[in-house]
Parts: sequence; structure tokens; C-alpha cells
Amino acid sequence: MLKDNLYVELMEDLHPNRPRVEILGDSRVIVENHCGIQEYDDSILRVRCRGCEVRILGADLELTALSMDELAVIGVISSVEYITTE
Repeated sequence: MLKDNLYVELMEDLHPNRPRVEILGDSRVIVENHCGIQEYDDSILRVRCRGCEVRILGADLELTALSMDELAVIGVISSVEYITTE
């Protein structure tokens, strides 16, 4: 059973189009495989992804890294939401 679950997790990690969100405590979020930023200020970051939107809410949000497929934001993170668009 554990072997099957590990296989499923590995296959999901290898899917190139799925967004991957890494939350580090309440102060940093990394989003991989994004399609662009929809809204950004010091209290909200809305990130467009394939099939969903990732909404990060908090205070003193600051975009610290941005590339074609990865971004990082720091601040006081209060919530991370997935909103499906399909």
C-alpha cells in the first residue's frame, strides 16, 4: 500500500503542467508552474495557473523571485487558497 502511494506521489511530482505550491511556515510561499500574476499588492497575490488560481493573502507581501515558471513571496501569510477555473 505504501509503495503504491509513493508511486502516485512521484508521478504527480513529475507532471510538468501542474502547479506546485510550497508553504514555508507563515512567512514564505513558492509557486511553481504558474502562468502569470493577475493581481499583486502588499495584502494579496493572485497567481494564474493551469486549471486554477492560487490566491495568497497576508500582510507586507513582497515578491522576492519571479521567473517564467516560478515565483516566491514573503510576508505575514494568513492564507493560501486554490480556486478552480475549469
